Amino acid sequence: MKLKIQHKLLIFIGVMILLNGIFHPPIVQKKFNVKEGEIATYDVIAPYDFSVPRVEEELIKEREEIAERIPPVFELNNSVFELVSKRLKNLEQIIDSLGKSISNDSLAFLIHKEHQLPEGLIEFLLRNDYKQILKKINKGLTGLYVQGIASSKPVEKRIITILIGDKETLETIDQLYSLAEAESIASFNSGREYREFVKFFLIPNVTFNEDKTEEKINEVYANIPKTKEKVLKGELVVEKHKRINHEAIEKLTALENTYTSLGTFEMLKIILLRNLFYLTLIFLLYRYNRITQLNMFETKNLNFIFLLFAIYVLMGKITYETNIMYLLPISFFIFMFALYFNFSTAIVFTVIFASLFSIIFNSLTIFVYLFASGIAATFSIQTIRTRFSLYRPSLWIALTNVGAILFINIYLQKGGIDFLYLGEGVLNSILGSVSVALFLPLFEKLFDFTTDLTLLELGNLNLPIFKEMSLNAPGTYHHSIVVGNLAEAGASAIGADPILTRVGAYYHDIGKLKKSEYFIENQLGVKNPHDNLKPQMSALVIISHVKDGIEMVKKMRLPKKLIDIIAEHHGTTTLEVFYKKALHSSSDVNEDVFSYPGPKPKTKEAALVMLADGVEAAARAEKNITITKLQKLLKDNFDKRFNDGQLDDCPINRHDLEQIRTAFLPILTGIFHPRVESEESAKNT
Repeated sequence: MKLKIQHKLLIFIGVMILLNGIFHPPIVQKKFNVKEGEIATYDVIAPYDFSVPRVEEELIKEREEIAERIPPVFELNNSVFELVSKRLKNLEQIIDSLGKSISNDSLAFLIHKEHQLPEGLIEFLLRNDYKQILKKINKGLTGLYVQGIASSKPVEKRIITILIGDKETLETIDQLYSLAEAESIASFNSGREYREFVKFFLIPNVTFNEDKTEEKINEVYANIPKTKEKVLKGELVVEKHKRINHEAIEKLTALENTYTSLGTFEMLKIILLRNLFYLTLIFLLYRYNRITQLNMFETKNLNFIFLLFAIYVLMGKITYETNIMYLLPISFFIFMFALYFNFSTAIVFTVIFASLFSIIFNSLTIFVYLFASGIAATFSIQTIRTRFSLYRPSLWIALTNVGAILFINIYLQKGGIDFLYLGEGVLNSILGSVSVALFLPLFEKLFDFTTDLTLLELGNLNLPIFKEMSLNAPGTYHHSIVVGNLAEAGASAIGADPILTRVGAYYHDIGKLKKSEYFIENQLGVKNPHDNLKPQMSALVIISHVKDGIEMVKKMRLPKKLIDIIAEHHGTTTLEVFYKKALHSSSDVNEDVFSYPGPKPKTKEAALVMLADGVEAAARAEKNITITKLQKLLKDNFDKRFNDGQLDDCPINRHDLEQIRTAFLPILTGIFHPRVESEESAKNT
C-alpha cells in the first residue's frame, strides 16, 4: 500500500511540474531606455500579444461626450400625489371634527402642530370656506401630478428618461412642470395667500436619479475601446536603424507597463490561480472515480492517464505556439479513454482537456472547438466495430470540426470564413482516426487491456484457429458457438460485457484441439477412448484441456481477459462421472485428482461462460427434451454451481442468476427444439 501511495504521489508531482513547466507565466523583461526621435540600435519584437492603451485625457473626454448624449434619468413617484391628497383630506377632517367644539386659537394650534402650517395660512383657511379651498387645491394639483412635477428642469437637456418602477420611457423635458410652473398654474387668478397655500403643499413627484444616470453612462462607457490598437506576438515594434516615432514610444510604454504588471507578485498570483485550477480538475477526476468505482488511480490505469495527458499537453503547447491549434487531435485521446474505460469517462476527459487550454490561453474559441470535437469523438466511438469502421467517426468529427470553426469565425469572432482553418479541422479528424488505428495495438500491449475492436477481430469465426476447430473438433466448435450465444445473452441481461463474454466462450475450449477425440461432443460414430483408460487417466486428459488452452492462447498472444476466462470456466468443479467410476473400483480415491485446479470465476464474464458451458453440455446429453426439462435443467445446474461455491469470487447474486436463466431459455429452446408436452404427459412427468 505504501508503494502505491508513493507512486500516486510521484504521478501527481509529475503532472504539476509538467503543467507549470510548459505553461509558465511571461517572464519579466527589462525597460527600454529609448527616447522619441532617437535611432533604434536593436529590434524590439513583441514577446506576446498586448494592447496599446488610450491616454487618460482621451478617456475622460470620451466619457464627458457620452454624458452629454445620455438622457438624464428622472424617477416618477406616483405616491407623492397620494400623500399630498391625504394631507389635504386630513386637514379638512381636523377642522370638521373640532371646528365647532373648540376655539379658533386652539384649532389653529392643533393644525399648526399637525401640519406645520404657518399661522397666516391657517387664519386664511378658517375665515374662508375651507372645504372649497382644499377641494380647489386638490383638483388643481391632480392634473399637474399626472403630468409630473420636477424640482428643477435641466435647461441643457431636451430629452430625458422617465423611470416608473422598472419601466423606462423617453420624454421631452417640456412635458414636465417645474415647481414654479406648477405653483403658477395651480394658483392662477388667485390671491397671494392662496398661492402660498398651494406652495406649502406642493411637493415634486419627479426627481433626478443621479445613480441611474451614472449607471447608464458607465454602461456605454464600458463598451468603448480603452485601447488604440493591439500588437500581436512576433510583431516588430521598433526596427533597428530606424528613427523612433511617437507611435513606437506609445507601444514601448505599453509593453513596459505589461512587464511591470507581471512583477513578482503578479507572477505568483498567476501561478497560484493556475495551480488551484489544476487541483480542481484533479479533484473532479477523483470524485468521478469515487462515484464510478473505476479504480482509475490504480498503478496501471494511472500510468495510462498520465501518459496520454502528457502527450496531449505537449501537443497542445506545440500547436498553440505554431498557430495550428485546430490540428490538435483531441479525438485520438478521447477515443483512447472511451476504449480503455467507458463512454462517461470519455465525456469527463473531454471537459477536462477542453477547459485546460481554454483557461490557460484565455480563449473561449479553443474550448468550443476542443469540446465539440471531443464530444463528437465520444459518441462516434460507440459505432466502431472494426478498425475499418474508423472512417465513419472520422467523417462525423470532420463535420463537427468544420461546424465549430464556422461558428467561431462567424459568431464569436464576427469575421469571415477562414478556409485554412476549415482544412485544419478536416485534417484533424483524419489524424485522430489514423492515430487510433496505428497506436491502439501498442497501447493494448503496453497497458494490457482489450478493446471491443480487438475482441471483435478475435471473435471472427473465419480465423484459422476456428477453421481448424471446425475440421478437427466439429463438436467442440459447435458447442463453443452455442455457449457464446448463451453467454452473450446472459451478459446483456446482467450488465456484463457481451462482446468479451461471447469471444471468451469461443476460445474457452480451444485446448480440446490437442486431444479432440477424448471429448464426447467429437465422438460421433467413434469408439470412446476412455473405455480403455483408468478413471484417473481420463480425468487427467479432460482436465488438461484447460492448461493446453492457456498455453495455446499465450502463444497466440491473446489478451489476458481471454486467458482468465479459459482458466476459470470450470472453476474447481469435479468430474463426477470419472470420480464415481473410480469409487466403484476402490473406496480410497482422492477427489482432488478429479477436480479442476481453478481458480474460480472472478468476473461476471467468466462465470457466464461456466454456466453456459455446463447448461449446454447437460441439455445436449438430455434425451426427449421438453420445455419443462430445460427449465429444471437450468435451475438445477445454476443451483449446483451456486451452492458449490463456484460463484463466490465473482459479483453475481441470486437475482442475476434468475436474469441469466430467463435469457438462456429461449436460446436453448431454439437450438434443441424441445417437444411440447400435453397436459397429461406433463402431469405424469
